[in-house]
Amino acid sequence: MKKKSIFVKNYITNCSIGIYANEKNKKQKIKISVNLDLIKVKSKDIITSTVSYEKIISILDEIKNYSHINLLETLAQQLSLKLEKISNVKKIKIEIIKCNILSGNQEVGVSLEKSLKNNL
Repeated sequence: MKKKSIFVKNYITNCSIGIYANEKNKKQKIKISVNLDLIKVKSKDIITSTVSYEKIISILDEIKNYSHINLLETLAQQLSLKLEKISNVKKIKIEIIKCNILSGNQEVGVSLEKSLKNNL
């Protein structure tokens, strides 16, 4: 069975996020990856036969304007609610990483996967 997905990886933005006092005073750098599994539709070489990654980027661009959020889990849930409004999506995968929290190549973050029953 063929699987069709569209993704945006390692999108970087700043937002006000965190539970500690020092995190509430300054926006933090975060890195987000989104993968959308698509419902099988006839493949044609036209944009209307798929989901444009520009729709994903538009949603991610809004994050910098969000009011303060305490938890990465909350941000992931808010993003999933917006992404599920995109037509022909059957599954959403989101990974959010807080940058500059740990030294070296270590990362902390959260991931969310959500199947959309209405679109199956």
